[in-house]
Amino acid sequence: MRLLSFKSVSHAIKPRSGPRIFGVGAAKTGTHSIGEMFSDAVFSAHEQDAEKLINMHLQRDATGNDRSLKRYLRVRDLLRNLKIDSSQLNIYLIDDLEQLFPESLYILTIRPPLDWLRSMVDDSLRRETSETWLRFRDYRFGPKASLPQELPLKSRGLYSLDGYLKYWSASIEAVTRRIAPERLLIIRTNSISAQAGRIAAFCGIPADGVNQDKTRSFVNPERFGVLGELDPAYLIAATEKRCGNLSRRLFPEYSIRDAVAAL
Repeated sequence: MRLLSFKSVSHAIKPRSGPRIFGVGAAKTGTHSIGEMFSDAVFSAHEQDAEKLINMHLQRDATGNDRSLKRYLRVRDLLRNLKIDSSQLNIYLIDDLEQLFPESLYILTIRPPLDWLRSMVDDSLRRETSETWLRFRDYRFGPKASLPQELPLKSRGLYSLDGYLKYWSASIEAVTRRIAPERLLIIRTNSISAQAGRIAAFCGIPADGVNQDKTRSFVNPERFGVLGELDPAYLIAATEKRCGNLSRRLFPEYSIRDAVAAL
């Protein structure tokens, strides 16, 4: 079975020192930056082999058979030889990664719920994507918006507010419930650059291995103002229901009401 390019085989020549590092943040939380900021120092990547992994995970989810996916992850690890593998997909692979690579460390990037939602919506609207990624959006976010209160989302073919916010909470809890605190570094998206030295130390990489030019990779260049078209009271209530308790624990200074007022 041909999994990867010949070029990637050369990575196996260089030994990987220390534990593997997996970036496990949700989409639009900084996994791109984590995957690129150390790429000058170690083998590091963002969403490598993403479409293959999406398809294999969705097949596993549908059939309950995980043998092919686990075999692929083992071979991929040998060939890619990544020290840092940062991807939103890793959230769905944590049980596999823990079984296959039990000494690994994890970096969870987090962002306040409405900051994240605005970025997620803007990113969805500003560019086209593949059929595989569209299927993965359906899988992550569920049904498209249909309620009258969500007309700004519905008219743009976006997902329900509850679907987005449920994903925000689930993506964090899937990691924090599974990974012991001593093996997990939680970093806020807006502090990745400032915390680069701390991240490097956690990864076992010298601080001069950080490429500061890559600590803000893939920032959205456009804003569409969709959330500002929703009824503020409705947006506050929906966000509070799905994200309120977790948001207050992770971002005690953050106010959902103030965030809505600032849209």
